[in-house]
Formats: sequence, structure tokens, C-alpha cells
Amino acid sequence: MGSAVACPGSVAELGDAERMVSAALGLTGRFDVLVNNAGVNSVGAVADLDPEGWRETLEVNLTGAFLMMRASIPKMIERGGGSIVNISSVGGIRCIPEGAAYCVSKAGLIMLSQQVALDYGPKGIRSNAVCPGWVQTPMSDREMDELASRIGTNRQGAFAKVVEEVPMRRAAKPEEIAGACVYLASSESSFMTGAVLVVDGGSAVVDVGTMAFRA
Repeated sequence: MGSAVACPGSVAELGDAERMVSAALGLTGRFDVLVNNAGVNSVGAVADLDPEGWRETLEVNLTGAFLMMRASIPKMIERGGGSIVNISSVGGIRCIPEGAAYCVSKAGLIMLSQQVALDYGPKGIRSNAVCPGWVQTPMSDREMDELASRIGTNRQGAFAKVVEEVPMRRAAKPEEIAGACVYLASSESSFMTGAVLVVDGGSAVVDVGTMAFRA
């Protein structure tokens, strides 16, 4: 059995990010792996999006990852290296209706992951991005409940609607995304850095404009 420590705070605040890293070091005396998974979403097209929502989304999804990496990388280098896994999204490689802030933040996180891979690879740091599609989480449950109210169904019906063109026809379970993170954190992926690992049930390969021709 392992040990865990909780360290409440905001990844978008430099002091909190540094405190989180210090708390992890206090538990084990070393810092080998960082998974940046904090995320929020503000819905809206550019002309309609609340500027505060834009700022919050970029601060948490992108700046938060930057601050956590900034605090972590020196500690990893002291131990000879480490692995960073940044949770981006299919929204970082494909556009989502009224997803300006979210998609920009996740696309930026992919590039930030690759920049870290380039700059710190010689020092033993690996940095990769994971891009999930729909995952059954409290955040997606809230979005499904909102969609359900708009189209006159329930949460299960909303999930069925959003995955109807996804090759695997379902959303992921959280442990399926966690498995990808474990792989990128482990020595099994020791020669992978700067990679963008899409874990989306196949949604990103679909050209929706051709689906009307499906038999």
C-alpha cells in the first residue's frame, strides 16, 4: 500500500503550486512523476465568452500546468530525471462548438508539453500529453445533464447522443485514462517524449461530413 497527502490549493497560484511540490517531497523525499489534471471549462464562442471565464480557463488549464512544471522540474533534475504527463483533450486537436477558451487552453498545453520535452530532454525529463475524449466524470456528468435538458432526455441518453459517431460508441471510464498515464509515467515508455497520446475511442479519426454515406 502506498501513502498519500492532500494539499488543497489552486494550481493557478505560484505559491500554491510550490507548496504542493514541497508537500509531495515531504512524503517521499523525491519527485519522479507529475500529472497535470486540473481543468475547468467556460462555454462560449469568442464574441459571447465572458472575459473572466476565458481568463479562468487559461489560468487553470494552461498556466496552472506551467506553474506546476516550473516548480517540479528542478526537483526532478536533482534526482536525475522524471516524467510529466499533461492531461490535454481531444479538444486540443479538434474544435468544439463554443469551446474557444477550453480548446485554446488544451491546444496550448500540448505545445507546452512538447516545449518541455525539447528543453529538458537532455536533463532526463520526459514530457507527454494525453488527449481523452468523453470520460465519465463529475464534470462530464454536469455537461450531460445540461445537454439532456436541452434535447429532452436523461444523462444516459445524452451520453448516448454524444458518442453515437464515436467508433467505440461509449465514453471512457476514468481508469482507462489513468492506465495511459501510468504507462507514460513508467519505464515502459522510457523512449517517449513530446508525444500526444489520444485516448478517445476513435472519435478524432471520424470525418463527420462523410457519415451520411455510412451503410
